[in-house]
Amino acid sequence: MFKKSLARAGATGVAFGALLAVGALAPAEAAPMSVSIDVVAHTAFDSTVNPFGGNIPGCETGTVAEGPSTTHFTSWGGVYTGVKEFTCAGGEGGVDVRLSAVFGDFGSRGKWHVLDGWGFLDGVKASGTLIGTATANGIDDRYIGSAR
Repeated sequence: MFKKSLARAGATGVAFGALLAVGALAPAEAAPMSVSIDVVAHTAFDSTVNPFGGNIPGCETGTVAEGPSTTHFTSWGGVYTGVKEFTCAGGEGGVDVRLSAVFGDFGSRGKWHVLDGWGFLDGVKASGTLIGTATANGIDDRYIGSAR
């Protein structure tokens, strides 16, 4: 499985740690609490592992590794569908995220959702939108959404 091989290789990336702490402390009959997600992955086109930073307590920084993906180019830009592995700094947890996006001169726009979590992020559910802004050698992808 992609996430385990990268974790063993030392890749580190995204976090939704506050969610697990909230879930562990909430009564069983309580509705799940929603937490806002705002994470930016700084992707360089010449690298397969890149840094990220965000607002998730316990996982403010880490790395993003490219998983299985496909890219199709068109006359106006392209379409990307793939998996990104976010691992928190220190390797204590992370998530695999499925991303579908279109890209071009405007940057990128898309949707994402968590496929699987491990470590202290095991069982996390999250989804949202992506807005990418071109940089000198890549793109800054901003993942905005909510987790529970």
